[in-house]
Amino acid sequence: MEKIAAIDIGSNTLRLLIVEKTSLGFRPIFRDREIVRLGRGFFPSHLLSPEAMDMALSVLTRFRNKTDAEGVARIRTGGTGVLRTAENREYFLEKANQETGVAIEILSGPEEARIMAEGVLSQFPLLKGRSAIFDLGGGSTEFVIVCQGRMAERLSLPLGAVGLTEEFLKTDPPTEKELISLRKLCRTILGKNLSKNDKIINLIGTAGTVTTLAAMVKGITDYEPDLINGTILLKDRLNQLAEDILSRPFDQRKHLPGLEPGRADIIGAGLLVVLEIMEYFSKDRLLVSDAGLLEGLIL
Repeated sequence: MEKIAAIDIGSNTLRLLIVEKTSLGFRPIFRDREIVRLGRGFFPSHLLSPEAMDMALSVLTRFRNKTDAEGVARIRTGGTGVLRTAENREYFLEKANQETGVAIEILSGPEEARIMAEGVLSQFPLLKGRSAIFDLGGGSTEFVIVCQGRMAERLSLPLGAVGLTEEFLKTDPPTEKELISLRKLCRTILGKNLSKNDKIINLIGTAGTVTTLAAMVKGITDYEPDLINGTILLKDRLNQLAEDILSRPFDQRKHLPGLEPGRADIIGAGLLVVLEIMEYFSKDRLLVSDAGLLEGLIL
């Protein structure tokens, strides 16, 4: 069976998925991920830091060694978030190609949204009704509105957990004023850019913030995609979780069950974005998908 792979280079995390093609589609055989934080200190300079680039190259080398060892025939690598706007991105892309042999394709916001949605929909083939799908990353959030299996709207908005944390949540734990300012910005950006549609039946979220929240709500310490896919998160429970998370200093927060330490500083901002999205679509339930951009790249 032919093996193919996808790599997602996000503003916070680098991820690898290797699959084996089958007559029914594909079968995942290996996953790897590491929080690199390419988006650390990105604003206002719009430059990738030397430390973040070096760490990313190290992880990409590990990924490439694994794909070579597995005999992977094809690899597609998507660059998202801060890589779209980094002023020194060409330097990083060339260095990645030279040192690791990985050719990175920069995905536009709408293209990332489309590919992500294909990955999500592959896990929910029986989904009915008008749906809003979002991918909340470190540097941006992608949205897709799906109607009768067709994507009616695709866009990327500057609502990323890393960027919002660095811009707004400067106190540990954050102050009420900081939290209000962050939520106000989210509300403004959503209102100005995203069509308000009261006919949305399903709200689906994917990517690290959303899947981490599912793990925390379920008390999962050893992450397994099958335990996350299809989880329903209730807004009341997420409001309780937000109160708990955002009232704790970082040193206490990082020990919460289900929360990987490398995400402890940005989970609060990410959770507030999730709550604002639920509020915007007037939804008290959120369907969680572990599948997303990686699976879309494979497809």
